[in-house]
Amino acid sequence: MKILSIRRLTLGVMIASPVLSVWAQDTGLPTKNTSTETITVVGSDTQSTPVSGGTGMALSPEETPQSVSVVDTYTMQDWNMDSINDVLDSVIGISAKHDDDVRTEYQSRGFDINNIQIDGTPYTWGDVGNSSGEALADMSIYDRVEVVRGATGLTTGVGDPSASINLVRKHADSDTLKGNVEATIGSWDHHAVTADVQNSLSDDGSLRGRIVTKYSEKNSYVDLYSSKRKVLYGVIEKDINSDTLLRVGGNYQSDDIDGASWGGLPGAYSNGTETHFARSKTTAADWSYWNTENKGAFVDFEHTLSNGWQWKTNYSYAKYNKKDELLYLSTLDASDDSISAYPEKDHSNSEQNSISTQLTGQYLVLGRAHDFTVGLTYTRQKVRSYEIYADNYSDMVNNFSSWNNHYSEPTWSSSAYLAEELKTEQQGMFASTRLNIRDDFKLILGGRVANWKREGQSYEVDATHSDNGIFMPYAGALYDWNENTRLYASYATIYEPQDAQKSNGEFLGPVEGDTYEVGMKNHYFDNRLRLSLALFQTEEDNLAQDDPTGATIVNSQNTAQVAADGVTSKGFEVQLVGQPLEGLDVNLGYTQFKAEDKDGEAVNTDFARKQLKLMSSYQFMQWLPQLTMGVSLRWQNKTYAGDVSQSAYSLVDMMAKYQVSDNVVVNLTLNNLFDKKYYNYLDSDNEVHYGEPLSGTLSMNYVF
Repeated sequence: MKILSIRRLTLGVMIASPVLSVWAQDTGLPTKNTSTETITVVGSDTQSTPVSGGTGMALSPEETPQSVSVVDTYTMQDWNMDSINDVLDSVIGISAKHDDDVRTEYQSRGFDINNIQIDGTPYTWGDVGNSSGEALADMSIYDRVEVVRGATGLTTGVGDPSASINLVRKHADSDTLKGNVEATIGSWDHHAVTADVQNSLSDDGSLRGRIVTKYSEKNSYVDLYSSKRKVLYGVIEKDINSDTLLRVGGNYQSDDIDGASWGGLPGAYSNGTETHFARSKTTAADWSYWNTENKGAFVDFEHTLSNGWQWKTNYSYAKYNKKDELLYLSTLDASDDSISAYPEKDHSNSEQNSISTQLTGQYLVLGRAHDFTVGLTYTRQKVRSYEIYADNYSDMVNNFSSWNNHYSEPTWSSSAYLAEELKTEQQGMFASTRLNIRDDFKLILGGRVANWKREGQSYEVDATHSDNGIFMPYAGALYDWNENTRLYASYATIYEPQDAQKSNGEFLGPVEGDTYEVGMKNHYFDNRLRLSLALFQTEEDNLAQDDPTGATIVNSQNTAQVAADGVTSKGFEVQLVGQPLEGLDVNLGYTQFKAEDKDGEAVNTDFARKQLKLMSSYQFMQWLPQLTMGVSLRWQNKTYAGDVSQSAYSLVDMMAKYQVSDNVVVNLTLNNLFDKKYYNYLDSDNEVHYGEPLSGTLSMNYVF
């Protein structure tokens, strides 16, 4: 990234600040001096919502010296966002890569996102490496999704320079009967019914309950694929007294997927010529399936002390089970159209226990109030993964281009091979403070000390390794330059143990490095319109990359990894978010970065370097206030890996919502309006996965 381009961009934002301020005054809208933050609020304004993902303190997004995005339940309903994939597609600076019909990887600022949280607690959905993917998480049980870009090791346990994703569960916060029932139909025989009901369970409203249930089924644009999903969630809250809250809940989700693929389509022949198959083609056999089950329970305890300090303690439990029978196809021969075949049957399970406790409050120094928090966290995960090999099978599929997906199901071995047995433990203590130096200047300092340990084996290779006394500092500063503009800067270290393995099965050492971010945040129209700029730079060593030789991990079909040193990512983000006019919501953002190793070679080229996202809606306040219409535009530049590439492309979605009555809302969404054919996944093994073609969803929501 050229320094000149950053200077021009910064100058442009500085020039735009007074211009927009004058515009706000000319339109008669107030220009009150309120602080702002680099925040993307998709849908209703959630600037007052505390977000602790960056600093550990429950600060509003405008008080956090990092870029923050919040997608609330109203936006998820308006745009029919069923999965975390749908949500993250709307967030600026986040890219998704769909490995196959089940798994998805997320990326920001040139690096994978490995920090997933539920209610602020680090969480792994699936086994090591998230083999089932958080993409399966159904959004019906969550109130909102918070995304903090940049390093968040202070709160997530290990440093990751990309971003953290926090899924916030719905609470039982109503002492009167309220809820909604929604029915949905859509393309490829998509049918779903969701019910969300909460009420007081006592006369005085101190005991409350909420239950969410959902059933959905659908086919796909991909041959053979069909899925059925069941979701159940319940939570009970008890106000023990005016200062103390106890919350207990549990969740269940099952996904039964027939016709699931394992990996992507061959994107190129063995001679490097690209294939360009139909979007409906799949590598799955007619007996393939991939079933998962997730169960969880949690307990939250919150107490406010007499001096105003707050004490919060959380315990959460999660159990995951996976069963599948899959067919993996690779290396499409250019001479005879044959492709190598490998069937496998898997059973795996994991259990995770997490506990955290945190104390937060204010203290006085030199007559000024400052914020402070200190916390302890402990997480333990146990994983067992079994593979059942085929006793006899054909190792080749002939005439793949015309193959009808019939592949004789093999005779499976009567014994199971214990591929992985791992126990991972993480302990940490963190503390941070926000120093109120002046009314217009805040300084945030913090640090985390962590111990990380893994025991066990992976494919008969000893996977035991540990690190103790890992220290990860954090520093941030915010300065109100004038009544419309806030400047900020932040610094954090990176320390991330890896699941990546070399061809001999050995695990790569941890990723280490530093990340820096500076930004400018501007607000207008009484904080209803926000213009922001963020510049970031990350330096990493030991970053995992696909082995250039194409080697696989011993006793496995997975691609081996090698370490890249001296990786640097530089980039910027620009966002314009808010409601400049009555009824008009705008969320516009652009991201660009460059990621290279010490030799100047680009890394992670399978993720887009440039990205533009627009999501806007307009309620016809004067003409027909019951009607709201919206448009979404997503553009990204070229991606490539191996012999395959995807040129720059744009996707357009549309939505229309009509308030039929006080209780009934009808919603229509159209995705990929112009039916663009594109890859949403490609890798160095020349595997690809097509994105969804033109599709539609119609829902009716009864609210009471």
